[in-house]
Amino acid sequence: MESDILIPIGKRISEIRRSNKVTQEALADMLNISPKHVSHTERGASCLSLKNLIEFCNIFNCSLDYIIFGIKENSVLSKLPKEIVEILYTGNDNELELLNHYLQIYAELHAGNK
Repeated sequence: MESDILIPIGKRISEIRRSNKVTQEALADMLNISPKHVSHTERGASCLSLKNLIEFCNIFNCSLDYIIFGIKENSVLSKLPKEIVEILYTGNDNELELLNHYLQIYAELHAGNK
């Protein structure tokens, strides 16, 4: 990856690590990598593997969307059941059409209760 992509990722990793008062050495132990690799990652000279990015997110309870794209959690989507969010992101045309139909029914019922 180009460094202009890696630098913001590294900054977000560093920000989360520091806000949790974890040293680079401790993070390296947690991910079973070298402290040098953590340093290179945080400077944007290298990147964690997908496995280690996922593990990082699990350890610090953060979103991969935030680490990679800088997108903070969508407050609207976070209120929906995970099954609905999954359909929105990965559903096929039939599932999306069915969900849309259910939402239209809900909107009609909600409008009738006003």
